[in-house]
Amino acid sequence: MTALTNRQKKALATREKLLKTSLDLFNKYGFEHVSIEQITKACNVSKGTFYTHFPSKYDVILEKFVELDSFYSTVEKNIDRALPASQKILLLYQAQMNYLTNDVGKDLLRTIYTAAMTNQVEPDHYLINPQRKIFQLINAYIEEGVQQGEFRQDLPTARIQAIIQRCMRANVYDWLIHNDDFDLATEMAQFTTVVLNGLKNNK
Repeated sequence: MTALTNRQKKALATREKLLKTSLDLFNKYGFEHVSIEQITKACNVSKGTFYTHFPSKYDVILEKFVELDSFYSTVEKNIDRALPASQKILLLYQAQMNYLTNDVGKDLLRTIYTAAMTNQVEPDHYLINPQRKIFQLINAYIEEGVQQGEFRQDLPTARIQAIIQRCMRANVYDWLIHNDDFDLATEMAQFTTVVLNGLKNNK
């Protein structure tokens, strides 16, 4: 592996500083109330430097999603392929909820959800982008369940996928607006199990 030059190391350090400072400001003041000028002033860099690393404020948020989605690839490798599709979905969600609780935290998730609900982002923003790793995995498991007869045949696969994906967003949102007595992993498992049972082929 080629060693980084001093210039490349400096660029990486600047990017990390911009990322951390942006997220700190978003958490403190709210995504919609923080300007790029505030971020660059806090980092003592120019706006041009910001745009060199991030095309927009929202791309700072996306950086955390990229990290999160790389985590899902690791989880996938540890799920037994012989399990029913519904169990694979539950295991994936369990790992995701534990990761959000222990590694990401409420503050950052609130910032991400707030950013997604502003009119400053694209309608097909990353939070619901079908190309995200988490959605690709969920959709693959659902297609597998439909093909193997585990899930009902009277609903289009795309509709089942939308329902299961909504389980994730609904539970995360509920977690964000509740106190600490709301256990995200437990609530997700119970809620999603009920939904999955309703989607199973009982014939």
